[in-house]
Amino acid sequence: MSNNSIKKLYVDDAGMVTFLCPKCGDSRKQSVVKYRDHIGSARMSCICGYDSEVKLEFRKFFRTDTELEGLYYRTTPEGHWGKMIVRNLSMVGCRFEMIRKDPLAEGEEINLQFTLDNPRSSIIRKKAVVSEVEGRYVGCKFCDPPGYIDSELGFYLRIS
Repeated sequence: MSNNSIKKLYVDDAGMVTFLCPKCGDSRKQSVVKYRDHIGSARMSCICGYDSEVKLEFRKFFRTDTELEGLYYRTTPEGHWGKMIVRNLSMVGCRFEMIRKDPLAEGEEINLQFTLDNPRSSIIRKKAVVSEVEGRYVGCKFCDPPGYIDSELGFYLRIS
């Protein structure tokens, strides 16, 4: 059985995934803690000898694919801004595409403003820290206080 797509496996709180072999159907739990800081795909091997390429997902909050227009504002230099499209969104962060490439850096603090595509066209404003930059794509984590739940965003994501 040939499968060219990379399967995504979600890691539980204990750092374990359940791997189901696409060849023989064997299922087993395996620790993947050693891959926490690994970027890209990983290889899982079955006792039948079949190797499978997988993407490990360590997030606690699942992301929803979106296409929301908005703006990002750099805090340094102050007043510098750009247009963006939020490509996916969770309660703790988002990934957006800059309309034009900007030299954002990991660890940089930015302000975000985007409009949800809900009936109220809710405007979300967040302070965030850039966690990764890949060309025009930027991943960031929101700077909300511990335990804070954004009810507007939560309702949008169906988590509230």
